[in-house]
Amino acid sequence: MIRICLAALCLTLLWLGAAQAPTDWRRLEESRKEAVRLLKESAVASNGGNRKDAARLLASAAQSISLLSRDGNGRLPTQQQKRLNRLSRDLAALSARLQKAPGKFLPDPYLTVLDELARYIQDSAPELNLRPTYAGARLIEQGGGGHAIAPGPAPIQRSSLDDVGDTDAWAPAVLDFRAMAVITEKNFSGGPEKEHILESGGGGVALFDYDNDGLLDIYIVNSFELTAARKLIPHRNRLYRNLGNWKFEDVSRKAGVDAAAWGYGVCVGDYNNDGHLDFYVTNYGPNFLYRNNGDGTFSEVGAQTGVNHAGWSTGCSFFDSRGDGKLDLYVARYAVISWNDVINPKRDRLWRGGPRVMSGPAGMPGAADVFYRNSGNGTFSDATANLGLARPDESYGLGVLTTDYDNDGRTDIYVPNDSNPNFLFHNLGNGRFEEVGIASGAGVNADGRAQAGMGADAGDYDGDGLTDIVVTNFAHDTNTLYRNLGGGFFEDVSLRSGLFARTFERMGWGVAFFDADRDGALDLFFANGHLFPQVDRYPELRETYRQKSQLLMNKDGAFRDLSDAAGEGLALRRTSRGLAVGDLDNDGAPDLVIANIDDFPTVLQNRTRTANHWAGFQLTKVGPNRFCVGAKVVIQAGGRKQIREIRSGGGYLSQNDLRVYFGLGSYSGKLDVEVFMPGGNRWRWSGLTADRLTTLVLTDHDLPP
Repeated sequence: MIRICLAALCLTLLWLGAAQAPTDWRRLEESRKEAVRLLKESAVASNGGNRKDAARLLASAAQSISLLSRDGNGRLPTQQQKRLNRLSRDLAALSARLQKAPGKFLPDPYLTVLDELARYIQDSAPELNLRPTYAGARLIEQGGGGHAIAPGPAPIQRSSLDDVGDTDAWAPAVLDFRAMAVITEKNFSGGPEKEHILESGGGGVALFDYDNDGLLDIYIVNSFELTAARKLIPHRNRLYRNLGNWKFEDVSRKAGVDAAAWGYGVCVGDYNNDGHLDFYVTNYGPNFLYRNNGDGTFSEVGAQTGVNHAGWSTGCSFFDSRGDGKLDLYVARYAVISWNDVINPKRDRLWRGGPRVMSGPAGMPGAADVFYRNSGNGTFSDATANLGLARPDESYGLGVLTTDYDNDGRTDIYVPNDSNPNFLFHNLGNGRFEEVGIASGAGVNADGRAQAGMGADAGDYDGDGLTDIVVTNFAHDTNTLYRNLGGGFFEDVSLRSGLFARTFERMGWGVAFFDADRDGALDLFFANGHLFPQVDRYPELRETYRQKSQLLMNKDGAFRDLSDAAGEGLALRRTSRGLAVGDLDNDGAPDLVIANIDDFPTVLQNRTRTANHWAGFQLTKVGPNRFCVGAKVVIQAGGRKQIREIRSGGGYLSQNDLRVYFGLGSYSGKLDVEVFMPGGNRWRWSGLTADRLTTLVLTDHDLPP
């Protein structure tokens, strides 16, 4: 969007200005004004419906910034030149996209950022005598912990129920989430003081039916514990088989999946198309691929399949990038660190003037993400460099979300990056991708600022048929909701939708869209927990290491925090990380499992009492991609259209149920269902029944002509 690009331009030119010699300030200011003029004129043209002029002006702005980069060759730090080059590329890409789809842009809110740039130049070259016309807030600076955070005090925020009015009007159902004691082993992640950033990430959760008995099983990724003397204590990953009636059996050892490693993320997919779900585990160290043998056991085949990448990997997702039915694999990676860094950590940052805390990620080399192409013979090849997925920009990847955000039948990739703009890789359909994060409006927030992106999920929260994206971020910042505007563009609506104040003080990690009360509107769940245990020793900061999770209920596209009215499970304080959603007891009400650092995982049974109806669907396909990963399921019920996607990975390092569930509200009649698979094939069913889980079989003869 123009306003995103305008804000990003200002910040980029600020970096440029810092490196200029005194004699270049006037030239910098003239270049700033010229680029801003071009962007403003492009905004006017696009708002007037003149796409060609808007695209032409944007292309000129891109060229102007490219010239600035070349002028700085030899004088600017390499990283600043990369940022200028990236901004130029993004604007050029946006210009090309504007030629295909209209869009309306509002650059006015970003004049405050331009004002700050003018003040910066004025301070460095007072002879220019600049006169800013808007009183802007101070520029965002990096937080004391080395993460991108927001400045200033928290927004005014009342209790979770004060601004709701009639609670029943927001949630006619009686919300009730109960904690179930079914997990027998704690999760660990380093030492109690979290001396190094590696220790702070925690692990993910996967909910999937590994033995095809119709019940969701639970896999918990664990890590090493560190003593005060920085000695390792191993803890194993755990697989809990669902026996029904809320009884689970630890089958980790006999299934062969109880590895002890520094675990992070997990994602699920049938990579060899044998009808049994396999799963991938990311680590600090070599990653694991567990092939399901179909007899209740797994074989670890990461090395022989070519996906045992070492280093520090985080989120992952299996997805069909080409529509050929073969599941490829995207793996996010965080930073390049040595074991010596971990066992000899430094706490050289101040958090909000209080405790001294760990370093990072600022100052650490970012690690490059990896894309593995499925060869179809049981192995993968690293195809990152050949497909437009290799990024020269430094980034710290955490979550991975694969979704068809523009409804073109091709699965795209969204990657939340810590303290750097988020990536959005648009699938071009020719085996290649184009990075459009900033150009689309989903790379930075409404202030043009990169946040500490952790987890992400996608869903159509406003019922307009377009998939929106939500991202969790650091404390003293806000989780961000990007509304899909169509045409490849997003808008940050965190303030308008009610997320801003309600998520500012807590630190978000796991996130999920799901319909908690079956009313047909997607609600939001955030798993929260601080990064720094030391905040508990500074009560004046009014922060805690253990935090409550949050349930934000959706009504007409606006969200309210009803956590305090959602049962005893939402009253628990934990240091939470991964979150997975799935129907553990097959009653049509999605349950939740949350991984907690140095604690037992939380399993929340959804006992919400409501008269609302529901429908669930399990998809299976004849031929490749049997579990229909990447499918888009659309239902028509009671005059309302709803959309869900079947995804591998997502949220923060976790895996949700591969079945899809819809709330129907008071409607209990017949349902019409369409399923769209990657590649464009479509299937249809009519007259399906509500209030049950229905298996839909996608066969060749159901394909449209």
